[in-house]
This record gives sequence, structure tokens and C-alpha cells, in this order.
Amino acid sequence: MRLLTRHLLAVLLAASLPSTAFVSSASAGPVRVSGIRFWTSDEYTRVAVDLSGEARYTANVLPADPAAKLPPRIFIDIDGADVKEDILRRPVEVRNGLLRVVRAGRFRKGVVRVVIDLERESGYSAYDLSDPCRIIVDIHGNAARSEAPASATASAPAPAPAPRGGIRVMIDPGHGGKDPGAISPSGLKEKDVVLAIGRLVREKLERLGGFDVRMTRDSDVFVPLENRTLMANEAGAGIFVSLHINASRNRRTEGVSTYVLSRGASDRETLELAARENGVSVRKLSDVKHIIDDMTTNPRKNESLKLAKTVNDAIVRNVSHRHGRVQDLGLKQAPFYVLVGAPKTAVLVESSFISNRREEARLRDPAYLETIADGVVEAIRYYGRKSATVRAGA
Repeated sequence: MRLLTRHLLAVLLAASLPSTAFVSSASAGPVRVSGIRFWTSDEYTRVAVDLSGEARYTANVLPADPAAKLPPRIFIDIDGADVKEDILRRPVEVRNGLLRVVRAGRFRKGVVRVVIDLERESGYSAYDLSDPCRIIVDIHGNAARSEAPASATASAPAPAPAPRGGIRVMIDPGHGGKDPGAISPSGLKEKDVVLAIGRLVREKLERLGGFDVRMTRDSDVFVPLENRTLMANEAGAGIFVSLHINASRNRRTEGVSTYVLSRGASDRETLELAARENGVSVRKLSDVKHIIDDMTTNPRKNESLKLAKTVNDAIVRNVSHRHGRVQDLGLKQAPFYVLVGAPKTAVLVESSFISNRREEARLRDPAYLETIADGVVEAIRYYGRKSATVRAGA
């Protein structure tokens, strides 16, 4: 499998730390800043700077300058670039209590500077994605949604409350559209398998009642990587489950594993999987995995670990009972970028190996896909009930 991230730059900023510049490893080349977009969730605001190609860039921060009446600022300097004239003329108004405006200008010859004016000093992460190329900046902190002008924000309206005593769940079938994910030797595509499983999970949870189930995609469409967790946050989802099918160069490798976001990888094989998922080399992932922003992972990791173990155990138990032996590869941790910025409880499930002949045959069987879906549903139901009991007794 591969996700469409080639390069990652994460910057962890604290107000007490000196400003430090970080530079991406993308090769320099003539690019054009073609758009600036933003979304606001309850925990962070995400800014996307659209580019016509890959670019070398530097992320940095400037403190507030009271004498000059300047707020704290995050800036991105993009080398070998130019910018559309309408972007120069019209800064993007955010004003959500966390960000003021996002503006761009020609800083010097061949360098475009994108400046994010902040209401207060805040931590942030910056990384770049490809196909299409864009730089993503996540600014961490609560925003006052009501202050954002509706015409300026890409954020969805505040989500409706979840069913009484229930939980809102976002199911994320990986890949889609132009991104097929892993492909078996006979042509079975991961994107099709996980969509079928996702639909089954939604149907079964809705039949149970007490769950409001959303999906990042319900058809064969491409959903940009940065949109998946944002969709969950904008919907007010309490649980995010990303569905995938594994692959390996070793055709004998098989089994089920479930992952949570971490700066490091559990083992070498997990590191290689994360590199494939993120579309980078193992060497490149080793260079950057240690700076994945843990500001949004530490407070929620325990809950994610609980759900991940419950999901993994349920799938293994159901498959073993109905279809025979299955290898339990267990609960693991890895720097999967698709989980960055996810809700409090987020897991990624690798429910079989499409590269293994026996498991590929199983993945073509609707009864096997339903068994996987039953495992996911069982785990979400158990975790949701247990979490509700804990909250009630708090």
C-alpha cells in the first residue's frame, strides 16, 4: 500500500523555545502558489498552501512585536516560486480566535513567503503532500468557530450532537479513486475491498442503534490525505477507524494487525509498512518520524491503544472461528500520517495481506469481508459501551 505523502516536515513549537528553521528535502524547481485554504476543528486549524509542483521550503516563526503592533506569525518561505496575483491582493481572512489572516507575498526574487498571523503563540506542524502538491500547516489550539466569517472558512458547520447515549464514528476506507492502494497479483485492489468492508461496518452499526456513522468516502473517489481526519473532526466523531489491507514482498506473509499513531515504529517490518503507507523510503521515514507532532498524540494514545487491541482481538477471533487459522500480528505503533490530527480515539486496521495467495482468495469472499466487519463492529460496540460506563461513573 501507499499513501500519497512523499515528504514530511513537522515543527514542534513552544513559546519558550527559540525560533528554528526547518527545510524540506524536496528538490527545488519553478512552482506556483495557486491557492490557500483552511479548515477549523475544535482542536486545531489546518492551512493548505496549494502548489503547482514540489518545492523546497522553510518553516519558521516570529514572535509578536508589540512596538510594531505585529502579532506572532508562522511563515513558510517557498524557494523557486511565484504566486498568483489574486492571492497577493486578497489575504485569506480566518479570524477564528486562533488565526487572524493568511497572506502571501514575493519576499525576494524567486521566494514566496506565506505568513499566518496568529492571535496568540501556538504550537504547529508543517509538512508537504503530493499528488497534488501542497504544504499543510496545522496550528494547535482551540478556535472560536463563531468568530470565523462563513464566506472565508472551509470549515463545516458545527456538527449536530450524537444520538443520546451514543457515539459518532468515522469509518475511513483507505485510498480510492486514482489511488488504488495495494494490488494483488491477480488485480484485486485494496481500495475496493476496504470500501466494501466500510459499508458493512456502517450498516451493522446503524442496525445496532446508538451510533451515528459517517464515512470519509462511500464511492470510488479520491480523498486527499489531509481531508480524512478533518472530516472526522468537523463531524465531531469520537472514534476514527481507517481500514486498510496489507501487502508484503514476501508472499508468505499473512495476518491481522492494528496500529496507533506513534513517533516510532514497533519493529522493522512496521517501519517498512509505514514508509509504504506514507509514500517515502525507509531512510526518509527514519529521518522524519521522530518529529511527528506528539502534541496531538500523547493525550489520546491510551484510548487509541484500548480500541486498537479490542479491534485486533475481535477480528482475529471472528476469522479464526468462521474461516480457520489466521496469524495474529498484534497491536503495533507506527508513524502513519493519515492518523495525524485524528480525533481522540483513532486506529488503523490492516486486516489481511492482499499479496498472500490464501488471504487474497479470502478477500474475494463476501462472507470473509463480513467477518472482518463484524470484528470491527464488535470492538466499537464494546469500546463504546465501556467508555460510556467510565464517563458515567466519573
